[in-house]
Amino acid sequence: MNVNPLTSNIINLLSDEPVRNTTPLAGNFSDILTEAMNNARITDDRDKVSGIALMTGQADDLSGLLLDTQKAEIALNLALQLRSKVLDAYNEIMRMQV
Repeated sequence: MNVNPLTSNIINLLSDEPVRNTTPLAGNFSDILTEAMNNARITDDRDKVSGIALMTGQADDLSGLLLDTQKAEIALNLALQLRSKVLDAYNEIMRMQV
């Protein structure tokens, strides 16, 4: 995942030149879906490991657990929204008359 520095975005907003997207394309749609699902799985696994470590007394970082939980929730919501959009697009294609 490419991250652009915030300062370059602010400079682009202040300039009079038209804004150009400098990030490369992420690939085909299948790769994007696969990456979103893998990200949801990985963040969920991290959340489970943090929770188990906190419950067994191996860790005492409650804020880290809460952050991992929020990350897992956001990743799951993204995956669900992508799935919903894919199903909506599929249903729209199926309703098209040929």
